[in-house]
Amino acid sequence: MSTSIVQFPDVLPRQIDTGPLHRRSIRRRWRLASLVGAVLLPTLAAGAFLYGFAADQYVTEFRFSVRHEAPLRMDGTGSAAMTASLGSGAASPLAVITDSQIVIQYLKSRQVIDDIVAAGVDLDAIYARNDTDILAHLSPGGPVEERQRYWKRMVDPFFDMTTGIVSVEVRAFSPADARLVAATALRLAEKLINDMAARAHNDVLEYATKEVAASENKLQAAQATIAAYRNRHAVLFPEMQATSDTLVEGKVRDTLIEAQTAYNAQRARGVSADSIQMRILADRIVATEVALRGVHGRLAQSNTAVDASLATVLSEYGVLHLREEIAAKVYERAVMALQDARNAASQQGVYLAAFVRPGLPEESIYPIRWRIILEIALLSFAGWCLLQLLYHGIRDHID
Repeated sequence: MSTSIVQFPDVLPRQIDTGPLHRRSIRRRWRLASLVGAVLLPTLAAGAFLYGFAADQYVTEFRFSVRHEAPLRMDGTGSAAMTASLGSGAASPLAVITDSQIVIQYLKSRQVIDDIVAAGVDLDAIYARNDTDILAHLSPGGPVEERQRYWKRMVDPFFDMTTGIVSVEVRAFSPADARLVAATALRLAEKLINDMAARAHNDVLEYATKEVAASENKLQAAQATIAAYRNRHAVLFPEMQATSDTLVEGKVRDTLIEAQTAYNAQRARGVSADSIQMRILADRIVATEVALRGVHGRLAQSNTAVDASLATVLSEYGVLHLREEIAAKVYERAVMALQDARNAASQQGVYLAAFVRPGLPEESIYPIRWRIILEIALLSFAGWCLLQLLYHGIRDHID
């Protein structure tokens, strides 16, 4: 009897061999899914937001330069003359750069925000709008620091060092609002420059006025001193008095010589000294000598116990007169400086010359949607590539 082996069908499912090809296919699908999730979805989301919800931003621009002009100054003859031509200005490039930077820093500061609000411009109504674009608008009721950071985003001043020109771009969500904010900022910048110039002029004018008053007091004191000296010595002009006394001394000396010559001639002829004629000549000689000593004593003498001689008076008067002349010259210079300060105060020596004023924009410039979408796509793709490199590096390290 033979036996046969009955084979039953294999009811258990066979295990499918995945193999390298299958695993590679799975990794490709996961890589594609990650690429879509990391690059395509953020790009599509950004595009949907930019084209569906982002508000249009309009840009207007104004340009200006800070100018310095030379004020009218008094020349030596008392007439007004210009120290520099009107076209070139009289300030150094450093002064122009400094003033321009002051304006730029002012346009970036919190102060300009407060000044614009004080001028009647409602910045919250312009920038803190309640619409779908929450990223581009200012948060209503936010802190001051947040408002200043937002202001720096919407107002962009730029200073060109080569030309000295300041360009300012102002953004807003409507053409009228952009022009309003820009025009107000320009007006406040002009006011800032004018206030700085007025303060400098007032300081110079105040100092010049004080110098005139002080120099005038010194001149009056010098004049009073020399007048008292003249009254004390009973001489108006010592120089003229010395000249006159010198002439008198010469005439008296000539008279004395003439009298002595006549006396000696009469004696030589044998005329007696007791004669009336000789006595008259002798008395004349004595009187002339006394007069000569008196005139000479008034001019110069060595005895200081008596009244001062004309030489002493002339010497002291020379010192006082020199002081008076110096005080007069100082007073004259102070008056000229005061006149220069008044001329400078009456002119606008430093001013803001705006040659491009804010206009009304017609087309929105920001946001540049295609550029933002392209940047997001490139950044997302770069991030996805870095993650892939990191993943494969860790996987190779594990294997």
